[in-house]
Amino acid sequence: MSGMTRQIALIHATREAIAPVETAFRDLWPEADHWTLLDESLTADLAAAGGKLTPGLTERFLNLAAYAAARGPDGILFTCSAFGAIIDRIAAEYRMPVMKPNEAVLDAALAQGGRVGILATHPQTLPDMTAEMEALAKSRGVDLTVVPLLVEGAWADLGAGKRDAHDAAVVATAPRLADCGCIVLAQFSMAPMAEKVAKASGLSILTSPHAAVAEMKRRTGA
Repeated sequence: MSGMTRQIALIHATREAIAPVETAFRDLWPEADHWTLLDESLTADLAAAGGKLTPGLTERFLNLAAYAAARGPDGILFTCSAFGAIIDRIAAEYRMPVMKPNEAVLDAALAQGGRVGILATHPQTLPDMTAEMEALAKSRGVDLTVVPLLVEGAWADLGAGKRDAHDAAVVATAPRLADCGCIVLAQFSMAPMAEKVAKASGLSILTSPHAAVAEMKRRTGA
């Protein structure tokens, strides 16, 4: 099995997540055959619904998963962190590994323990990821304090095509987490800023794409 090329389906709800995960594949698993499905209207429609996963949004997400699964990949990796509840449901329906974007980076954060900062630009991502990390820590008996921090206005800048303004805001906000042991960059779209955030904060930085690709490689036995 270990000599076979693995096919991994990537499902995105924002195009900003595509380049970071492709970089992670190049760095960690270049021999994998990965391909992309993108429906960026999901993110806009989730915002319009006040961050609530409506039946319509859920059905569209399930349809994307079914479309990907029909091609017979060895694993499915979702890259949008605002749809975790639906991804849990999808993972229960398929035999192949199905991963949420932040599963692996949460494990890495739990291994650090202590005070863990979460830096996010998407308003829905922050409470979801904070709750998930706290629940995991409790279930595993890990002494962990989560310090969530939203970069105000950065997501709107990104949506308006102002990537430079988005990045500058993230870097400027990061030092507010300087009393933490590490910082988790909550979204795939933030991963390219890891080096700058590390320099600004003086802390070690955990990014979702590299953690997710490494874990998917492990789960598929590659």
